Amino acid sequence: MRIAYRNIAIAPDTVRVKVGSTIQWTNFDNIEHNVTSEGGPQHFASKNFGERGTFEIKALKPGVIHYECTIHPATMNGTIEVIG
Repeated sequence: MRIAYRNIAIAPDTVRVKVGSTIQWTNFDNIEHNVTSEGGPQHFASKNFGERGTFEIKALKPGVIHYECTIHPATMNGTIEVIG
């Protein structure tokens, strides 16, 4: 599953994946972003990454993961629903 960080927003901001799926974020903005979980069955935090930078995780457990870019939390927050 690919998620784009573009125009200080997330597209798509809500996704559904199966356990074992890889989720990859790509930054298309010319400013730094990050990916930080805010709750759910899996915790992760990327370093800040610039334009064309990527971060990826593997979905390990079913449940709903909420995440955000801690630099732009008002407009950059998303949800990953992981199904078994």
